[in-house]
Amino acid sequence: MTLMEKTANLTQVERKNILDFHAVNKPYAYVVISEDPLTHETQYEVVEPTLTDDEKEELKKIESFLVETLDVMMSELGSREKAEEYLKEKIETIVKEYRIKVDKNALDKLVYYMIRNYIGFGKIDVMMRDPLIEDISCNGIKVPIYIWHREYESIPSNTLFETEEELDSFIIKLAYRTGRMISVANPMLDATLSDGSRIQMTLGRQITRHGSTFTIRKFKADPLTIIDIVKSNTLSSEMAATFWFIVENKNSIFVCGPTATGKTTFLNCLSSFIEPEAKIVTIEDTPELQLYHKNWIRSVTRPSVGGSAEINLLDLLRAAMRQRPDYIIVGEIRGEEAYTLFQAMATGHLGFSTLHADSVESVIHRLETNPMNIPRTLISGLNVVTIQARIEKKRRTAITTEIVDIDSKTNEIITNELFRWDAKTDSYHYSGRSYLLERISQKTGKTLREISEEIDRRRRIVEWLVKNNVRSFKDVTEVIRGYYTSPEEILKTVNIGA
Repeated sequence: MTLMEKTANLTQVERKNILDFHAVNKPYAYVVISEDPLTHETQYEVVEPTLTDDEKEELKKIESFLVETLDVMMSELGSREKAEEYLKEKIETIVKEYRIKVDKNALDKLVYYMIRNYIGFGKIDVMMRDPLIEDISCNGIKVPIYIWHREYESIPSNTLFETEEELDSFIIKLAYRTGRMISVANPMLDATLSDGSRIQMTLGRQITRHGSTFTIRKFKADPLTIIDIVKSNTLSSEMAATFWFIVENKNSIFVCGPTATGKTTFLNCLSSFIEPEAKIVTIEDTPELQLYHKNWIRSVTRPSVGGSAEINLLDLLRAAMRQRPDYIIVGEIRGEEAYTLFQAMATGHLGFSTLHADSVESVIHRLETNPMNIPRTLISGLNVVTIQARIEKKRRTAITTEIVDIDSKTNEIITNELFRWDAKTDSYHYSGRSYLLERISQKTGKTLREISEEIDRRRRIVEWLVKNNVRSFKDVTEVIRGYYTSPEEILKTVNIGA
């Protein structure tokens, strides 16, 4: 029997291996992640209430009456809860006044779809609610919407847009929700949704030949913490403790790597090690960084809209120099703003950023060439570079390297590898020497032995948090802050719980 004949003889249910099943919006919306045992293809399936033909007609009726009777914009009602309550009352009133015959169960389903379409995100509402999804991508009509899942990575869904009219209408609604406009004359838009999610959209076929498209990079209400990435072995507890000590002692760090290696997540985790009283200025195209610090200026670029001038990363960096920050954190450097950041680092400000590069050599090359053009004398002001990698669905900190100095004879940048990930054992190895810790020793008067003992204490704290599953953004940050103010109390807790 051929593979095609075998496939034809199997029912859809028999063919699927269920990998995951979870509720997203009880009791109406669920997610099934399944694998076809023959093709090994994985699919993200949205499961929602099924509507009969009669119920679909009733839904259309209620929608038409609702458009006529709505007397307030959903966005004006404040919270989502208030908007949902208002919409439920309106629907019940319409059903009663227009004598629409619908039983209780059917009405509940209709209310679900009305809320999903008017207050939520329509067809992608379940995906937007699912905390395990990082990105949502629609590549045109009659093409499955793809999602980036934290565990299963890029997989197709069972959701798609059937017609150009349906997709174009959805794109225009999304643009409206960002407070911006998209049109045939201006068919591209980068914007931010009200929850902080980043969205890129195109309208029509002039730019994208398969029709309108959108890609949403979701905002995480509960961001990953240093404890999460230690648990997932993105770095070791010893590395986390070392970074903690390095950040406290005011050193600049660049997190580098290819796309989708977790650079911004790692950068955000490192930022939690900054002392509570420090003044921080963050500069981003789209607000993704989340800090627990009060003395924090959050700067975001602005495109040229109407007659207003564009405000770019360079403009914000120049402004930051006048705001007297202790730390300047740039979401990603890629242009001439890099020169200003390195100037700031040379004058005593601490700089954190991400950069697209897959090796330390390529980091230095990118910094030295157009459009950044950073002189080597300034590059030596950068203290630590990490190279993030993604191997077989795992994110790892492949290399952690110190920028030591410039060789006076050859003008070459001297580096020292601090940690390296071993692919065979999936573990991290310390090189045995840190020039940066030696400089901190000279600066602070602490011996290397004392520094080693201090890092070990912090390692124990990290491991205690991992062991006790203390991983929320708020809880982890408060433990770090507690150690800055009362280290004996934190260590006492850790030692008791060890």
